Amino acid sequence: MNQAKYLPMVLLLTACAALLLSACGAATGGDPASAPRAYVAIARGQVAVEGGLLQVRAAVPGLVRAVSVATNAKVAAGQTLVQLDDGAARIAVQLERADLAQAHAQQAMLAAGEPAAALRAQRLAAAVAADAASGQELAEARAALGEIKAHAQAAAAAVQAAQARLAAARHQLALYTVHAPVAGYVARRLVQVGARVSPDDAQPLLELLPERPLIVRAELNEAYADKVYPGMRAEVVLDAGGGRSYAAHVLRLGLTYGAVRLGPQHDQPDDARDLECVLQLDAPGLRVGQRVRVQFLPQTARAGAE
Repeated sequence: MNQAKYLPMVLLLTACAALLLSACGAATGGDPASAPRAYVAIARGQVAVEGGLLQVRAAVPGLVRAVSVATNAKVAAGQTLVQLDDGAARIAVQLERADLAQAHAQQAMLAAGEPAAALRAQRLAAAVAADAASGQELAEARAALGEIKAHAQAAAAAVQAAQARLAAARHQLALYTVHAPVAGYVARRLVQVGARVSPDDAQPLLELLPERPLIVRAELNEAYADKVYPGMRAEVVLDAGGGRSYAAHVLRLGLTYGAVRLGPQHDQPDDARDLECVLQLDAPGLRVGQRVRVQFLPQTARAGAE
């Protein structure tokens, strides 16, 4: 009597158990596409830019008069970034201009007198041929003409020297203006107006992030080096960003092994030697300096992605 009372409840529990077992079987042995993807190799990496950040320094010592950009500012190649006090250099340019003008004036004066001296020597030569003048006068006229020509050559050389000094002074003046070597972004502004700077300073004026595609420098264990090749597809995973992944492809592999810089893997000895693998990100979204995990896709996954 009591067994009949509980029979419906037993049947209900049995049916529920059967449904749960069938659901678990579908989840564990279902569609292969939902299974975890296999990777050829996994490596640690760091986001960078080709050539690295550019450290912009002053070419000459001086006092900072103006800083034209702020951190995160976008700059064009050749744009003025920092202006140093160039008062003395400007005065030097003015002095060289004055010297050049004086050299030109001396050259012009000698050039104006040369035709008259040449004409006098020519006429005296004709007069001597006609016994109308003495040979002494002709010799003196020719000597005067030769002296004028020699002074003219010296004046021409003086003009060239003055031009060279002026060019050097202008070049020196230009060094007091710091320009952006390439287009990019100001990653850090490290100098303020009024600071005295020098090319020998340990700290640069600015750090510039070039406007180039971002890359990932990965440290590939030597056990997997032969399995990775240029053009190979990979996933770059940002662990600190909730596991977000970014598509990338291998640009090149290093020619030599080097010491691990990002820290050894959990299964690597402390003196492990890794091969540098450089990948290019297919789309933006990461920042220079972020540490990532690089997962290299097998040939089948690469073919499917293309």
